[in-house]
Formats: sequence, C-alpha cells, structure tokens
Amino acid sequence: MKLKTLVLSPQSRLDEVCSEDCRARLYEYFEPVWNETGRDYIQEELSALVADAEAIITSWGSPGLTDEMLEKAVKLRVIGHAAGTVKNLVPKQIFSRGIKVFSAAPRIAQSVGEYCLAALLASLRFLPAFDSSMREGKWKIAGMKGSELTGSTVGIISASSTARAFIKLLAPFQVNVLIYDPYLTEEGAARLNARKAALEEVMSCPIISVHAPKLPATERMLTRDLLALIPDGAVFINSSRDPVVDEQAFMEELQSGRFFAALDVFEKEPLAAEHPIRSLPNVLLTPHIAGASVQGHLALMGEVVEDIIRSQRGEKTAYEVTEKMWEVMA
Repeated sequence: MKLKTLVLSPQSRLDEVCSEDCRARLYEYFEPVWNETGRDYIQEELSALVADAEAIITSWGSPGLTDEMLEKAVKLRVIGHAAGTVKNLVPKQIFSRGIKVFSAAPRIAQSVGEYCLAALLASLRFLPAFDSSMREGKWKIAGMKGSELTGSTVGIISASSTARAFIKLLAPFQVNVLIYDPYLTEEGAARLNARKAALEEVMSCPIISVHAPKLPATERMLTRDLLALIPDGAVFINSSRDPVVDEQAFMEELQSGRFFAALDVFEKEPLAAEHPIRSLPNVLLTPHIAGASVQGHLALMGEVVEDIIRSQRGEKTAYEVTEKMWEVMA
C-alpha cells in the first residue's frame, strides 16, 4: 500500500531539490500530496495536515514538527529531509514514537568535499592573489610560488560525512591523512586510509580542514593555543561551523598573514560588509556555499525517497538517522 505523503516544499523549491525521476518515484511508491500554496507552510497549516500523513518529505524552509504535531500525527511512519541537519526539524523524542527519520546530509557532503578540494588547490597555488594582481594590470608576484598537494600531510578535524567525502577525493594525490575525532577508532581511521591523531598534531599539519559539527562539545574547540600551532605557510579550510573556532584569536592569527585560510562559514551570517576579514589578502572567502551545487541539490529529494523505499523493503539504508547518531551529528 502506498504511503500518503506530504511533500512540504512549494513548487519553487521543489524544482531545485526534486528531479523528474524523483517525482515519478513518488507517484510510483507513494501517494504524494503537494504543497500548492506557492510558499512554505506555516506551522499552523502543517499542524492541520499531519493527522492523515503516513510520510512527510521536507526540505529547506519547511516548518519544524513539534511534539504537539506529532501527537496528532498518529499514522506517521517516516520523515525524509531533502536537506542537511534534522535537529531543527524534529524533536529527539521522535525516535521513541517509532518514526523513521532520513536526511540527505550525506549527499550534500559530496558537494562539500569537492568545495574543499577546489579551495585547497586554489589556495596552495595562490590563485586568488594572482587573479587580483592580474586584474590590477600586474604580472608575476615576486617571491610567490605555489605548492603541490601531492604527497602532503593533511590534518582533518572530525571524521564527519563531509570529511569522508573530502578524504576520498584526496586519494589520487597520495597524501598522508591525520584525523582528530574522539569517536573514531584506530581501525576506523585505517579504513579511511588515515591515522588517528591528537588535535595538537592535526593543528600542526601544513594543511588543515575543519569538518566538526556544531555541538556544545565543539564550541570554541580550536582555542588560541591550538590556533598558534598552525604552521607558517599552512592552508586552513573551514567549511564546517564557525563556532568551532575562537573567532577573536583566529582573526589575530589571520591578520599576522603567516598562513592562508579558505572560509565558507562565519559566526554571524551574512558576513557584515565592514568585517575586517574582507580586507585580508591571505583569505579566500565564500558565502556558505560549500554544499550548494546544481547536481547536488537536484539529487536531494530523490536520494531520500530511494532510501525510504529501501527501508520499506527491509534493505540496508544509507540516509537513515538513528537516535545513536543524534548526539554527534550537526
């Protein structure tokens, strides 16, 4: 029997995250109820709809499901989120109700991994600086010579899905990968072709990439003392969450000019127009777009839908969120 499924995204966002193949699969395996309001539902509207829903497919802009809504949603069996984190979407108590939760975050990780590789290669070869110089009518910059990635040592902070995607892309460059993650075992690191290391060792690498989730345990995790360990000439990438870093101490280190940073996340977003980091020549700035790609976004709902179908068949899932995962995920 097909599950009666609320698809919460309005048409404008649906076109971004749901392909034609995805729509076909929804009609084939589900009984979709589309959002035809032309906008995102407000919580009161969703509350009035959940009583008959057996599945709900959400994405960016969808209202969160409260405990009160879940009390009404007596038939609900599945929630699929065609976006990243589900922590602001559903309460943790959802697991005690036997409702399965799916998130497309691992698919977004592929886009983030590609961003990190692009940012790293551009930074190692000083492409932003050379581009700026060329636009000013200049030619080569005296004393500035880029570095190769091949054979380098890369320090990874947190073995999250984005880190794993990045590590996979690094494989052809024959790099040595060190990972700091208190939840990762030595064996788990070996399966990633990496070595488990202390945070101090990772922060001493010539290339450092931050992939830690925003959790109480990770807030200001990269302290002033740890940031001081970043080697001169290093490349530091943060596509994770800015609160992981002591921002004031980090700004002071960046202003010294002794290493290069590629930053996609900031403590306050959008980044203020007058923020001093905008004037630093040793920083590549992007507006929280590491996970945004045309192909990646269009695949999100389809990936979740396929995983729900696998779950209904009793097959192994790839995007299911368990209660055990909740404590350490973004």
